[in-house]
Amino acid sequence: MEEIIDSNTAWRQLSQLFMAIAFFHSSEYVLAIVFHGKFNVSLSSLLISKQYVLAMCCSVLEYMLEISVFPQLKEYRWISNIGLLLVVTGEIIRKAAIITAGRAFTHMIKIYHEDHHELVTHGIYRI
Repeated sequence: MEEIIDSNTAWRQLSQLFMAIAFFHSSEYVLAIVFHGKFNVSLSSLLISKQYVLAMCCSVLEYMLEISVFPQLKEYRWISNIGLLLVVTGEIIRKAAIITAGRAFTHMIKIYHEDHHELVTHGIYRI
């Protein structure tokens, strides 16, 4: 087990996960402040809830269980590199969508039409 835990690939994968999570949440918060102003954005724009924290804890436990039961799977760097590429691609698309929507983007689900809201059909939304 000791040699499994010391695996560079396994630790690299875990650190990439935490960096991706930190980047996602901090950039969501910063973009919300940029488009809506500091006083119009709450900590809920970090998109962290009790359910989310529980899901993240379960995912880390699953990862550790996988390391102990199937350690050989963690040695295929190309698999985690494809995963990292998909994460980065998804972030680029999401951030492009947020920037394109500007003030029309919000983390809060709206059930009514606001006067200043417009349907965004240009940029990435055109696709």
